[in-house]
Amino acid sequence: MLVGKRMTRNPKTVSPDDPLSLAAGILREHRFHHLPVVEGGRLVGILSDTDLRNASYAAMPMGGEGGPAGDRPVREAMRTMVWSVTPDDSVEDALLILTREKFGALPVLSGDRLVGIITRADLLNAFVDLLDVNGVCFCVDVTFPRNMARFEELIETFAGMGVEVRSVLIAPQGEIGALNAHLRVATIDGPAVRRALREKGFLIEEQVSRL
Repeated sequence: MLVGKRMTRNPKTVSPDDPLSLAAGILREHRFHHLPVVEGGRLVGILSDTDLRNASYAAMPMGGEGGPAGDRPVREAMRTMVWSVTPDDSVEDALLILTREKFGALPVLSGDRLVGIITRADLLNAFVDLLDVNGVCFCVDVTFPRNMARFEELIETFAGMGVEVRSVLIAPQGEIGALNAHLRVATIDGPAVRRALREKGFLIEEQVSRL
């Protein structure tokens, strides 16, 4: 899945010389948390609601009321060291950057032109769609050798039961040569699913009871 399919296109922007009060109004009106800062068509920074709060605190005199932070230009509060992605990058790459760097959003550039922004919320929604978690399903985790024939047998087992596989997420499983498949299947008859898989010799991860 590519960033270009999940990003918000043509995002709202501000310039470095716009007052912080203007940026605050845009964030508040549209319920955004981040605004790209553009000058001469080129991305020069990003401003977050946290940056705005910090600017307000910095303008507050000791023991007094808040100072005139809203009249200060955006350039005094924005961050200029900005990570970005392109529309052709994967959402996995974007998620990795956001997680490692603890960002809330990433500008999306095509060349040096800002074409979008992708946020944590956009990525969460992407994985909700990918895993099809809105439907009523039964989830089961199956461990099997790194062998496509065995995976095909797994899928055929559900087909033989007349049960639709709604989504599959496959990841390495600890020991060398093993894979774990997290499956969401369109049934609520969990015992029947587990019984059929065990009869085929599949190793099922058991749920741990919580006291």
